[in-house]
Amino acid sequence: MGPTADRAELASRFRAHGLKATPQRLAIYRALLQTFEHPSAETLFRRVRRTMPSLSLGTVYKTLDSLEAAQLITRLSGVEESARYDAKLEPHHHLICTRCKKVIDVTVPDLPAPAQLGAFEITGVHVQFLGHCGDCLKGERI
Repeated sequence: MGPTADRAELASRFRAHGLKATPQRLAIYRALLQTFEHPSAETLFRRVRRTMPSLSLGTVYKTLDSLEAAQLITRLSGVEESARYDAKLEPHHHLICTRCKKVIDVTVPDLPAPAQLGAFEITGVHVQFLGHCGDCLKGERI
């Protein structure tokens, strides 16, 4: 489901995952679908609050927890102190700049994803490549 999904599509998806389609949840999820920035809860709060002034930061956190539990989004950790969120569910990985904290989606098609390692069944793989983005590298050369 892309960033242009309408309210009915989003509500249907929520119901399919056992979630009520509240205006707050819909607005937060839509904001996450409309960005490639992998925002924090605080960033989402500031964006959504522009059109929904009564929104609380606690509601954003609870909504993100609910969306993550329903597997509609993923939480990225290790980027910075605050968790960052991603609504792109297609298999992909992340390039993370350790200087500016930018997160870039990347697909590495030949990266193996084993179904099992020993007696451990693999249910998902999240790979994060750490380094320096092009913008930060350009800044070094100046």
